[in-house]
Amino acid sequence: MWYQVWRTYFQIPILLRLFLTVIFFMIAFGSLMHFIEPDTFITIFDGIWWAMITGSTVGYGDLVPATTLGRVITMVLILGGGGLLTFYMVSISRGAIKWEQDYQKGEISYYKDNHLIIVGWNERSKRLIEMIQEKMSDTSIVLVDESLRSDPVNSKYVHFIKGDPSRDETWQKANISQAKKIMITADQSYSEKEADIHTILLTITARGLHKTIPIFVEILTKDQQVNAERAGATEIICTNISTSTLFFHELTGHRHGDAFKYIMSFLAEQEFSIKQAHENWLGSDFLVITDHLKKEEELLLGVIRDNEMLMNPLSTDKVQKKDHLIIARKISHD
Repeated sequence: MWYQVWRTYFQIPILLRLFLTVIFFMIAFGSLMHFIEPDTFITIFDGIWWAMITGSTVGYGDLVPATTLGRVITMVLILGGGGLLTFYMVSISRGAIKWEQDYQKGEISYYKDNHLIIVGWNERSKRLIEMIQEKMSDTSIVLVDESLRSDPVNSKYVHFIKGDPSRDETWQKANISQAKKIMITADQSYSEKEADIHTILLTITARGLHKTIPIFVEILTKDQQVNAERAGATEIICTNISTSTLFFHELTGHRHGDAFKYIMSFLAEQEFSIKQAHENWLGSDFLVITDHLKKEEELLLGVIRDNEMLMNPLSTDKVQKKDHLIIARKISHD
């Protein structure tokens, strides 16, 4: 029986074990002093109070042993209990420092919910995090990257996880089950095709752990967009196509590139949503709907009809049943 109790005791985490040991010694010495000098230490609590103050070497002097035996016990307590309390406080400090170091190294799991998970540290993800913090300052972000040695952001809203995102345990450390959305950026240390294959592998892993979470992925080659959809990506962003378009407009020399820059600046200030058209809008011109949305400080960009996207619909076109409107609204900073 005692062996089992002793074995269980040593299986307890060291800080809790030290705490229980300190409490045991303080109660033991306090109770002993109460029975040795009941006139000075009237209650057991008085004895425990004296033991804590003496063992920590604070020494208020409000309770002082009057007998020789009591003073001998006091010396034993100072030699033994003082060292034990000091060791306990040092262990707490060492544990706090280790936790901070592990946090910076990305070894601490994330336990909160409703957060965004961004995979990959690069200029794109860096700028994305900056924009999220600027526009939605209270949004929590978990950054997952295997190559970094320490947290590159150092923000209370960004939690760094170091690990291989193709492994389940890395996603579990990022608390994928409670996350709101996932953004997987392309790892450009690979060739374009290899980067896309790696992105698709990460998408499969994330989708296997969470069946419904929106997953946004960056794909570099057009050929792999279909495979990314098959892997479970909710939205696919082909950055090379956007970059090529910008290059084309710049090379044509008609200042379309400047317009593209302004559009990108506009997009950064907007939040977008897709809403099903109200029943009382059916048959109405898009011009009427546009005027109505403007009163709500919203901008109609396009419509999704029969799984096709129609941007900037004609003002005389009519709203049809099952139409979904693509709407932009300026991000509120309230």
